Amino acid sequence: MTSPAPVTPRRSWGRIALVCALILSLFGNAVALGAWARLRDARADLLGPEAAAARLPDDLRQDLRQALRAELPRLRPLLRDLLQSRKAVVEAARARPYVRSDAEAAMTDFRADIDALMEEVQRVFLDRLDAKAASGS
Repeated sequence: MTSPAPVTPRRSWGRIALVCALILSLFGNAVALGAWARLRDARADLLGPEAAAARLPDDLRQDLRQALRAELPRLRPLLRDLLQSRKAVVEAARARPYVRSDAEAAMTDFRADIDALMEEVQRVFLDRLDAKAASGS
């Protein structure tokens, strides 16, 4: 009489991978929360107690964010220009041989693109503030 072959348990690699992904996700969330808390503390340390006074109220910040989202088609090209000019600064800094005048020109273009974006953002903010004041809210 022959004995039956021993049964070995099968590993479910899909379940193992899923559990590992869950553990990694939880760990990543914990790290992100810790980093956020540290940044918040560092911001308070760096900026001092005046930082809270310089912050807009949450309802106004939400209104301004909505205004910026509404203007995204106008802002998107300015953001692209800014990213391209930042890339040019990085390329000028990495260039071999390094040429200071090229880096200065790239930085000047970068500042001009920042200014153009800031002017548009300020226009959006001021328009929203004007509308809010006119409505009496």
